[in-house]
Amino acid sequence: MARIFVSFVHEDEKIASAVQDLLQTELDLREEVFLSSDKSQVYAGDLWLQKIKEALSSAEIVILMLNKRSVARPWVNFEAGAAWLADKALIPVCYGNLSKNVLPHPYSGIQALNLQSEAYYLMKSVTHQLNLEPISPAAVYRGTLFERGAGIEESAYGRLTKALSEFKDD
Repeated sequence: MARIFVSFVHEDEKIASAVQDLLQTELDLREEVFLSSDKSQVYAGDLWLQKIKEALSSAEIVILMLNKRSVARPWVNFEAGAAWLADKALIPVCYGNLSKNVLPHPYSGIQALNLQSEAYYLMKSVTHQLNLEPISPAAVYRGTLFERGAGIEESAYGRLTKALSEFKDD
């Protein structure tokens, strides 16, 4: 099962998917980042609620994709509470119209990050929490695909930047 569970609301799937891509690509965590909308992880005919429960149970880290819309929704709060009770590492990732400086309680008691400016900190935190080899700061500017000769816009960083630029706040 996946070591990382990404919790998000349906409307924010594009950004959650870009975060999944970033972690899978840059940290070489191919099958270890669970996203409930990923059709390679949840198939037609699966009991998706059971799949979510299993993935949440096996995860070591739960990444909470937070903006003003998602912190007001029960689903992200439900998954966050389950992870908190199970002593999972929680990483609040703020974007759009919500900054880590104004996170509501209880999220404000957890070290958080602003995705637009702290993608490297997200990867550094994930490697720390999973006891992986630390990632080089230069990797933020390089990107795996960029390093192979593709343009930065085609890299995982480029896809994340594009998803963030297209994000529409409520």
